[in-house]
Amino acid sequence: MAAHDVGAVVPVKRLGYALGRLAGTLDRPERRVLQSAMLGDVLAALAGSTRLGEIVVVTSDSRARAVAESVGARTVPDHDPPQGINAAVSLGIDALDAHGALVVVSDLPLITSADIDHLIGAAPDGDAVVLARSEDGTGTNAMLITPAEALAPRLGPDSLGHHIAQAAALDIPVEVVHHPGIALDVDTPDDLAELVRREPEGATGRALARLGLAHGAAGAAG
Repeated sequence: MAAHDVGAVVPVKRLGYALGRLAGTLDRPERRVLQSAMLGDVLAALAGSTRLGEIVVVTSDSRARAVAESVGARTVPDHDPPQGINAAVSLGIDALDAHGALVVVSDLPLITSADIDHLIGAAPDGDAVVLARSEDGTGTNAMLITPAEALAPRLGPDSLGHHIAQAAALDIPVEVVHHPGIALDVDTPDDLAELVRREPEGATGRALARLGLAHGAAGAAG
């Protein structure tokens, strides 16, 4: 696909309510710090891509908007009240001025610009969907949809299977890819322990150090 024919959509819920399954490990302000840092790393990776055009962040959170604007991303208000991640993604896709849409969740602290470029480069010509699976093989952590409206987002439990089935029903070619930097999304204490083990850099690494999790967190988070 030609460079800049693709725009990115990143849905971001209110940061104080994100990462709820880490409530037993991190309190709400700590979870907000971590989520903001991971969002910053995701957006920095997107901004560094050589194959991506505009970046649209869908959120009603003022801190998330500030992080987005710091890398030149455009923000779109989420529904009020929020209607879930898929409704937010649809708002972002509708706002894009690009042929293809790259949907990326906001809690991928290891994602790199090279991952994004490779994902976009993996798309076959014509209508197609490229799905970057989660580590457990059931989720969709990033998806490239060409054209942007070809597939309805179905992020959530077992989303990979839902997306594959939808594409098959619409006779749209599908590529499923695995990138270590995209596969790790941080939802649970085990995910957090794995993140610490991999010693991330960037904003997430600094946030873990600030939270006292940069060393020995694997045992504590489990």
